[in-house]
Amino acid sequence: PVTFTNADSMGTMHFPGFSLEAAQFLVHERQVAGIGVDTLSLDIGPSTDFAVHLEVLGANKWGLENLANLATVPPAGGTLIAAPPKVEGASGGPLRVLAVW
Repeated sequence: PVTFTNADSMGTMHFPGFSLEAAQFLVHERQVAGIGVDTLSLDIGPSTDFAVHLEVLGANKWGLENLANLATVPPAGGTLIAAPPKVEGASGGPLRVLAVW
C-alpha cells in the first residue's frame, strides 16, 4: 500500500492520472463511454479539486480505477464487461472488470 499510494512526508499522494484537458478531449471530441486507470484515481495523486472526476462523471460517463493488466488490452477491437453490484446511495463501489478480444 505504501508504494501504491506513493505518499510524501506530508501525506500527499503522487501517482499519474488524466489531465483535465485529456478528459475533456476524450469526453467531447472522442465521445468515449468512459475511462479507466490502473492507479487510485482518475485524477492525479495530489489533486484537490477532482476536476477529471467532475468532467467525466458529470458527462454521464463511467470511470474505472485500480484496473490491472491494462497493457495487455489492445487499443481497439475488444469488449469491456464491468459488473458492479447495486449499492444504494453510493457514489462508487467495487466491481469485476473483464476485457475480451
